[in-house]
Amino acid sequence: MNAANISPIDYTADQDGMIPGERARARVRTRLEFRAGDGPLIAIEPDYAIELERAEQSMVMSWQEDGQPMNAAIPLVEFNEFIGTGKLIIEA
Repeated sequence: MNAANISPIDYTADQDGMIPGERARARVRTRLEFRAGDGPLIAIEPDYAIELERAEQSMVMSWQEDGQPMNAAIPLVEFNEFIGTGKLIIEA
């Protein structure tokens, strides 16, 4: 997605430094726990490789757990807290 086509209402620039539609890789440094919507508590263990895709107001995270594909969209506020506390590192 071209940054020129992003509505200022839809896009929130944050610590992730990504624009909607952009993809990156990340690494979990310490156990991450979050709740996706009203669902169960999700835990991602240290050293898991994460694929990221920036949405307008959330980050979609995908990873492998016990050979099974997993994914969750989390609010940017929570995602950026993981970055700010060093629990998650964006690699590229």
